[in-house]
Amino acid sequence: MLSRRWLNAPLKKQMQKKEETDYSCGIYIHIPFCRQACRYCDFYFTVSLQYVNEFIQAVGKEYISREKELSGKPVSSIYFGGGTPSILNIKQLAELLVTLRKIYHPESNAEITIEVNPDDMDPVYASELFNIGFNRISIGVQSFDNEDLNLMRRSHDSMQAVTAVQNAFKAGFRNISIDLIYGIPGGTNQKWEKNLQMAFNMPIGHLSAYHLTYEPDTVFGHWIKQGRIRPVPEEESLRHYQLLREIAQDHQFLHYEISNFGKNGYFSRHNMIYWKRKNYIGVGPSAHSFNGRERRWNISSLKRYLAAIDTGEIYYETEKLGTREHYHDYLITALRTREGINKSDLESVFGREIIDHFRNRTMKFIENGQLVDEKEYVRMTPESWFISDYVIEGLFLE
Repeated sequence: MLSRRWLNAPLKKQMQKKEETDYSCGIYIHIPFCRQACRYCDFYFTVSLQYVNEFIQAVGKEYISREKELSGKPVSSIYFGGGTPSILNIKQLAELLVTLRKIYHPESNAEITIEVNPDDMDPVYASELFNIGFNRISIGVQSFDNEDLNLMRRSHDSMQAVTAVQNAFKAGFRNISIDLIYGIPGGTNQKWEKNLQMAFNMPIGHLSAYHLTYEPDTVFGHWIKQGRIRPVPEEESLRHYQLLREIAQDHQFLHYEISNFGKNGYFSRHNMIYWKRKNYIGVGPSAHSFNGRERRWNISSLKRYLAAIDTGEIYYETEKLGTREHYHDYLITALRTREGINKSDLESVFGREIIDHFRNRTMKFIENGQLVDEKEYVRMTPESWFISDYVIEGLFLE
């Protein structure tokens, strides 16, 4: 992650409030279909819709084949991500939800999220999503500025973004999240501040805000190499982040993870399952899973996924985590959050040798003000979240 500094003041106050949610297991369903390719996106997707029905049948089979992985474990979160889940019609989404409920029996108060594109969110579709059981919605706004949206090749405009949030609220959704991107070429402090003011003046409880990255195999990645676009200067990115934290605090949003802000009670339960390293399974092409001992990921090809599900062949790879990998994974996920690492938990999981190593390695970063030792927890200071790679790697085993 880029080395950027940002405002420190609000975090300690925020740390005094901790959510008491008991995060258990989660299920992620990757819907790989998109109408068009955004210029910054490197997630697995396909713009061909010819295999939608076959995909729904294959996901149902994967549900059944993996039932034992969460047998007897409470499922507190279901997340439809993508791709563009809202490309599916209500009947298709309802089929996926009904089958999932029959097999996994999620808790009665489970958080059930769907990612949607603003241009899909007409009043009827929004109401139907709510009526079939989704109780949290994540709207891929990215920007309320039409120049930004055109540059990123988003399929909606600013007015559709505003209307999408309004339609979700009118349909009954009270747990509404939106995504925004900052550090967009040509972006200014004024444009970003306007984006934030528009976002926080809407009926949302959660915001995910990401600095634009230029992945090598994306259109933006190629444009950077060709000199067609230039990254926003470092000092401007810094100011964007400062504005984000300042305005979020003004609207009572807690900065609870590197890129996520939420009102109390509206933190993403699904993402907290990831960051707290609880069990989750990922269904569909390219989806990832974790059971506490090993990671598993499905192949990133819809055609190969469908063929393998149909013939009973292996459609995934696995990695069993040794002590080294497990410990490194623990650092990467825990230090993303405002809570940080629970030292007692770290010792109970890894033993005396690892905790001694951890204590020795943290001393330098504590002295430099990049980590804070607060008796039970060690957490990153706000300044160090933007140099998180450097700090975390400094805690790794040799």
